[in-house]
Amino acid sequence: MKVALYTYNTNPRGGVVHTLALAEALVRSGCSVTVFALGLGGKEKFYRHVQADVRVIPYRSGGIETFDARIASYIDAYTEGLAGEQLEQYDIHHAQDCISANCLSRQMEKGRVPFFIRTVHHLDDFTTPALVSCQHKSVVRPAELITVSDYWRSRLILSYNRESTVIHNGVENRFFGRRGSQQQLKEAYGFANSTVFFSLGGIEPRKNTIRTLRAFQIVKRSIPDAVLVIAGGATLFDYRYYLHDFNKELDAMDNEVRQDVRIVGSPGNEAIQDYYQLADCYVQPSVKEGWGLAVMEAMAGGAPVIASNIEVFREFLIHEHNALLPNPEDEHEIAECMIQVASDAQLRERLIAEGKETAYTFRWELAAKKHAALYRRLALDARAGSIN
Repeated sequence: MKVALYTYNTNPRGGVVHTLALAEALVRSGCSVTVFALGLGGKEKFYRHVQADVRVIPYRSGGIETFDARIASYIDAYTEGLAGEQLEQYDIHHAQDCISANCLSRQMEKGRVPFFIRTVHHLDDFTTPALVSCQHKSVVRPAELITVSDYWRSRLILSYNRESTVIHNGVENRFFGRRGSQQQLKEAYGFANSTVFFSLGGIEPRKNTIRTLRAFQIVKRSIPDAVLVIAGGATLFDYRYYLHDFNKELDAMDNEVRQDVRIVGSPGNEAIQDYYQLADCYVQPSVKEGWGLAVMEAMAGGAPVIASNIEVFREFLIHEHNALLPNPEDEHEIAECMIQVASDAQLRERLIAEGKETAYTFRWELAAKKHAALYRRLALDARAGSIN
């Protein structure tokens, strides 16, 4: 079976990480896979080597100012870049986001692909007409939808009256292995003699980064050697206002807090693994998630996890069993959990052990097997003429 996967970016954002890990797991299962992507900023390759065929379409914005115009330009460039590709050779066309789904919708209108499917990781609360339309088309036009959690399956039914197949994210096997002891890794990254709280996902509203910062300020009163490491590059969406508010609050904090907040951008592929393993605690009190891929990776890497009590996390996390789940709207509760993990060795050991066991049940091989079964059914339906 020949499968084409489509993603909007080449940087290590959640949807891109998902796409590449799925592609490689499908290849190991015997599928022929090509990954298409838009190379924002003129990039011609992914942030890491990919064990699958790759087609990256370099793109430069040319100084486009408005966000709506930029998204439209992305879709136009992606569509134009696919014009020279032999798309008819693929049995399955699978989009991982609204931009690539809109691009495939155009390919279908031109008769270049008979149908396509999409994974919906989560829905965004867009307000501008262009973005509302982009998301709407990406949900209503695919022949089949996949969601990564039961929560988003229910939301799609409520919001769009559309069913979907739930296939959870997986965890790459490499995260279960170690590249050094925790102490060695701390020394290598400049965190010797520090209690490290690590958060991945950048600075954005749904990751609740400002409340994590406020919680860290509280934690510093009890744990003077605490360090907060925030990793992750810029997202597709325009969150400059949120970054401005984050920096304003950080600048107003005491120097003892400011100097121990480390913003590290997008770490390399190996560095992400190291950060999970050197961390004394992984902190992600999100207010919205599709599933929580980074949480799963952190648990595989042996970090005790603080997430939040939102519904999607409660599908695989149990408070005080494999994670702590504070109210994400309460920075004092988040801080209490951070202090608890750092000070209670017995709790920490339980969260690490149960977290690893949970993560092991969500491997990419299992996700690939479910995807392949869905692909085969759709290919058969297409040959029978039963897909609209």
